[in-house]
Amino acid sequence: MTTRLSVGERTGRPVAEPRPQRWSRLWANLWTKRSGISEEGRDPLALHHAETTRRAREAMIEIVRAGYQIGPPPYGYRALRIRVTDPSGRNKLRAVLVPDWQTAAVVKQIFVWRADDGLTFAAVAARLNADLRQYPVLSGRWTAKAVRRIVTNVKYTGRQVWARTVAGSPAPVEHWVISAPMVHEPLVDERVFRRAQHGAGEELRCA
Repeated sequence: MTTRLSVGERTGRPVAEPRPQRWSRLWANLWTKRSGISEEGRDPLALHHAETTRRAREAMIEIVRAGYQIGPPPYGYRALRIRVTDPSGRNKLRAVLVPDWQTAAVVKQIFVWRADDGLTFAAVAARLNADLRQYPVLSGRWTAKAVRRIVTNVKYTGRQVWARTVAGSPAPVEHWVISAPMVHEPLVDERVFRRAQHGAGEELRCA
């Protein structure tokens, strides 16, 4: 719950009143389609929010399919901001992924250990932690979960992807929003990426 201030009828002083935290629900709805819900019986405010959510989701899908990055870049890349012109003629800033020379090499090594040597996520993390100067981590030390996030991230194949989770839980692959290939420079090819996924499901459940 959040609060807003109003003026008390008797005292004339500001009074805190509870107000539902709608933004969290709005953001969660961006991940799911709402078009199948009947509009009958819904109040105008609810309909307005539903329409706003639908438009926001469509905008996100358009950005991702065009190959642009949303949010912080994944490890191994940096975000390069460029100015693009939309169909209406307006200029907008968009972010594209470009490899970071040092951390991109770490990502490639992780995929080699995983796809070619068959190491578990925990074993890869142990090798990385043995030489943090060569294999820098953003904070702390490498963990199996951090390695897993890299190994399962489709963006390293040169595609953009969005909506892999719904309310914090993994979404089915067929519900993902994925761009065309080669919208940015890949760090691994798709064959290596597929080999690296071997056994990932079992490790996910055991982690």
